[in-house]
Amino acid sequence: MEDSSEKNIKTLENFASQVGDSSFNEDSLLSLTKNLKVLFNCEEATLFALDEPKLELFTKNFHREGFPEIRLNISVKNIAGFVAATGKSLNIKNVKDPQELSQYHEKLTYDSSWDKKLNKDTTSMIVVPLPLNKKLVGVMEIINKEGGQGFDQEDFFKAKAISPIMGMAIAKLREKERESSNGGSPSQERQIHILSQMIHSSNNFEGLLKRLREPLLKYFDAEAVTIYGVDDSRKEIYSKVTYGNKLGKIRVPISTKSVAGYVAMVKKMVNIQDIKDLGKIRILHPKLAFDGSWEKAAGVSTKSLMTLPLVNDGHLMGVLQLVNKKDIGAFSARDERNGLLVAQALALALYNHKKNESAVVGSGDKNEPAPSEGLSPVSGPSGTRDNSANILIQREDDETTILVRILKDGSRFVYQQIDPPRDVIKLIKEVANIDLDLPSNPHRRKDDPRD
Repeated sequence: MEDSSEKNIKTLENFASQVGDSSFNEDSLLSLTKNLKVLFNCEEATLFALDEPKLELFTKNFHREGFPEIRLNISVKNIAGFVAATGKSLNIKNVKDPQELSQYHEKLTYDSSWDKKLNKDTTSMIVVPLPLNKKLVGVMEIINKEGGQGFDQEDFFKAKAISPIMGMAIAKLREKERESSNGGSPSQERQIHILSQMIHSSNNFEGLLKRLREPLLKYFDAEAVTIYGVDDSRKEIYSKVTYGNKLGKIRVPISTKSVAGYVAMVKKMVNIQDIKDLGKIRILHPKLAFDGSWEKAAGVSTKSLMTLPLVNDGHLMGVLQLVNKKDIGAFSARDERNGLLVAQALALALYNHKKNESAVVGSGDKNEPAPSEGLSPVSGPSGTRDNSANILIQREDDETTILVRILKDGSRFVYQQIDPPRDVIKLIKEVANIDLDLPSNPHRRKDDPRD
């Protein structure tokens, strides 16, 4: 059985190997962060880079909604700034104990306002400088030992031992940002990093997808975006994020009848400058067509289209479709590169979400059926349940909404959300021509203002 020192050496070698990989990037840093939390059995691990001209530290592996990064002055008045200014490593049992902090410097304090903003409670902390060739490049914070106790001397030793490797990681990313000026600016790299962090760090996955819509539109300078999931049983993809409030759900066969369905079928990216140019579209596949049946409902006139498969370990997890590049008219090669990075992160997140859902279902009542992506088809007039259901009931976060199919033609099935109970019976009879038995007081959305 290997002793503690041998295990630590192997851990350091593993971290060094990850940083030394030629493909090391911002996403790799997020993976390292997860490994740091496992190594130290802690709640958080934050890596700061040095902004030398501004005499500030800024986070490289951190994102919360509304806080794309945290910046701190290099000063003896805050903990990370003190470590950067003095080069000293700290192992603090309680950051809120003024007497303990005064042992290091009389002006040293902990800014608890960040805890309130980020909804966390910091107590114990290891903070070490990150050097490269004896020059400071950043600071690492290891926060809150699990179980409530402080970090021990072995943790402190490991943090100091691993600091040069993390310094190499920070320096490597900064160098890549400088090199990216030929193909993409550092600000663009930063935005991709923030998008990736949003995807990987969210616990509420469905909520995350809704929040991603605006950042994706802004970053790719697009007019519209749809993120599709996969319904393997129906051989369809269905929208998880749609063009706007006008549409409820879009369902697309995995086939050549639409661009999104074709991308799902071949698992390859398609970037089309003019969707109405059928000659160029059919170069991709002789039967490939653009299904514009949904455009009137969505209020969007499509011209350019970049569509990417979301693939994890060879398995299709969904499709990302960006519509209408503004000003330029077509999505660029740079958009394609960055789109692939976002698609990789989304595919992994969809895979993990699906795996977690399966685990929850598997650990529950064996007699309870697994959910079908939150959508339950309602029987048609003959009592059958088929792939083109006119009514869908959607249950998410203990809320029930009802969707009525509003387009019956074309390859896409487009659904409109309706608000029960006032207009539901009327619309079901008029639009779907079927009856639906509902409870006397259906569950309403939380934002429904009616009594």
